[in-house]
Amino acid sequence: MEQQLDRAPCGYLILDHELRIVEMNKTLQLMTGAQQPKHMHDLLTVASRVYFQTYFTPSIKMHGTVNEMFLTLKSETGSLPVLMNTIERDGSYECALIQMSVRGEYEKELLLAKRNAEKVNRETAEAYEKLKTVMNEVECKQQELMDLNFKLQQLATTDPLTGLKNRRYLTEQLEELLLQAETGREVALLVIDIDHFKKVNDSHGHQMGDAVLQELAWRLEAETGSADIVARLGGEEFVVVMPNAGLKDGLAMGNALCKHMETADWLHVPITVSIGAAVYVAGEGMDSLLSRADEFLYKAKAKGRNCVVGDE
Repeated sequence: MEQQLDRAPCGYLILDHELRIVEMNKTLQLMTGAQQPKHMHDLLTVASRVYFQTYFTPSIKMHGTVNEMFLTLKSETGSLPVLMNTIERDGSYECALIQMSVRGEYEKELLLAKRNAEKVNRETAEAYEKLKTVMNEVECKQQELMDLNFKLQQLATTDPLTGLKNRRYLTEQLEELLLQAETGREVALLVIDIDHFKKVNDSHGHQMGDAVLQELAWRLEAETGSADIVARLGGEEFVVVMPNAGLKDGLAMGNALCKHMETADWLHVPITVSIGAAVYVAGEGMDSLLSRADEFLYKAKAKGRNCVVGDE
């Protein structure tokens, strides 16, 4: 065997057709620690021997070559993984065996890295699912908070007895409407009071009086426009604010309400109402507008009740 091939950086051996070893270079001897093996099987582990018998012979006979056959050799230091390439030439099998220990370690590192990556992916997926759950919980809590805030807002601006808007809401909305009225927008305001309401309480009790207030509230809402604001001012006094309405519209609405209450088929105690109607005057404040409407309400009471009185 030539000196260069004897010292080549890979194992080299020649087998006859019976797989007996004809020649083997020093590199392979050093790799395995075997000095004078007789047969290819002497170099192989048990598992590789079985694999070699079932694969090598059919392949070499069919193709004349065997490429990259993975085998494990016996060595003095333990198992030695190699890749073997074989070619049939001049009645012999020439074999080159390349040690794969570095590749094996590399493959182990790749396998470990793959497993670590899979673990990270699993943990990431689990964390993402947990995050989605937390986000859903946060969204639910936010919605609950919004619902609660809405309910609190409703409670803060709603009269608990009648369900109408309360004085606080009326004040906020009326101030805003009067600011808009300074640029030319009309605003009419009706103050409504139940006639002889004290008699209702004295004759039928305060519980019946509350029922009458509730019935009047929903009748007012039913008879006024969708843009109008209906609120309870306090006691048996109610207010209707009519945006974009002048005195004529306000008096017409007041007369319609008086007539409706007088002729309605009341569920509890029949009542009538007196109404004072005032229209915003440039530069006027909310208190002044309410005060003028109250004055007209007193005039309606003095006039005989069950009527509406407004600006002349």
